[in-house]
Amino acid sequence: MGYAIQSVGLFPHMTVRRNIGTVPRLLGWDSARIEARVEELLTLVGLDPPSYAGKHPHELSGGEAQRVGVARALAADPPVLLMDEPFGALDPINRERLQREFAALHRRLGKTVVFVTHDIEEAVLLGDRIVLMRDGRIVQIGRPEELWRSPQSDFVRDFFGDEFGLQILSRHRVSDLRSGSAPTAGAPQVTPDTNLRDVLAIMVTESVEHVAIMNGDNTVGGLTFCDVVTQVREAT
Repeated sequence: MGYAIQSVGLFPHMTVRRNIGTVPRLLGWDSARIEARVEELLTLVGLDPPSYAGKHPHELSGGEAQRVGVARALAADPPVLLMDEPFGALDPINRERLQREFAALHRRLGKTVVFVTHDIEEAVLLGDRIVLMRDGRIVQIGRPEELWRSPQSDFVRDFFGDEFGLQILSRHRVSDLRSGSAPTAGAPQVTPDTNLRDVLAIMVTESVEHVAIMNGDNTVGGLTFCDVVTQVREAT
């Protein structure tokens, strides 16, 4: 099992290379295999291997250190990751960026992740299923949409609050839509990876009901407010 924590826990006297290679070394991997794995994982988490492999933890920013922590957790290719509030100590900008990057990484790797958090938005964005606990006991388990539509107690309903529906939108991307609308000339632009909460925010900010979906320089479709609402209804 891989393990990543809020305080990162990198060994301060070791380079990034040796930190990531800790578990593979304990498992008896040869040096060439470890080096290849370090380069692979640094690339995977968005850090240039030649630039970062030789650095020590004190030379990293908070976001960079968390990326190395995730890489170390993945080093021996464990089937399960335990992540205990790994982004909790970061500033809001870096936290949101790493949340989105980790969500994309999770989709790519398909591993089981047990993610501990006190951040409701983080739980909704990253969790396929949420286990809500109170005083050490499980209150309800289910997909975020299930907890939104069918809370089993007032505590669950009050815990997630009135903005839970908006938070659900962050789970769905433009590419999740089965169909869209014809593009409108001059409409604000989004990409297939834009989440629907951001789409809605653009519509409100720009006072429009349409956005254009761009794939590179090409317009591949359009999206309306009704399309967003329909997607949420179908998902829940």
